[in-house]
Amino acid sequence: MEEDVVSLDAVELGWRVKLELIEEDSCEGFVFTIDPVTSTIVLFNKPAEVRPGQEEAYDVTLVPSHAVERIIVLDRVGDERLALPSPLPPIDEKRMAKREQEAFEAMERAMAALNPDATPEGQAIFDGLDKTMDCTWVDTSINVLDQVKIDPPYGVDDCHSLDGNQNSLQRIQKVLTGIKKRIAKQQRERLEEEQQLLLQQQHQKHQQEDQHEQQEPQKQQE
Repeated sequence: MEEDVVSLDAVELGWRVKLELIEEDSCEGFVFTIDPVTSTIVLFNKPAEVRPGQEEAYDVTLVPSHAVERIIVLDRVGDERLALPSPLPPIDEKRMAKREQEAFEAMERAMAALNPDATPEGQAIFDGLDKTMDCTWVDTSINVLDQVKIDPPYGVDDCHSLDGNQNSLQRIQKVLTGIKKRIAKQQRERLEEEQQLLLQQQHQKHQQEDQHEQQEPQKQQE
């Protein structure tokens, strides 16, 4: 029987095809879609073993068109619904709009948390405080819960009460002390890692120099 060879442009969704690849390999499956931008062919198949509760599961294969040598049609399915997975459920537009709004608000909060005028330590302190307390930037000062303002260089003595509540001031100073200790520890660990890496590089360099010096007399003798 003569093989039903077609070009990529002639392939239709739902056909079962065999892709013979340039690397002397092949794959088979139903055509789910062809990406018009990347010219990638997406095939799907029922898995060899179907677990309970995964009756609608499919194996998906992505093949770039430049890797395909020949496309052989194995079955021209008349109705693509016979081959394609069950249709997707209807989209809840209200829910999608809500998720979009939440994502936009999260992006705005993330942008508001960044201060290009603050020092790296100041930004790290802001991020640490903002994890558990509502913080905003006022120039390069940190406003915490509208109760305490922390001015640069963001030490405990740089904390000033905005409402006269000393309990809030002391609580935020305590949290600030913990954050600064954690930042200092991270900086020490990062410095130790950099020093260790530098020592390893120097050791490797010395080893290479020693090997080179040992090889030079051998070359001269030859």
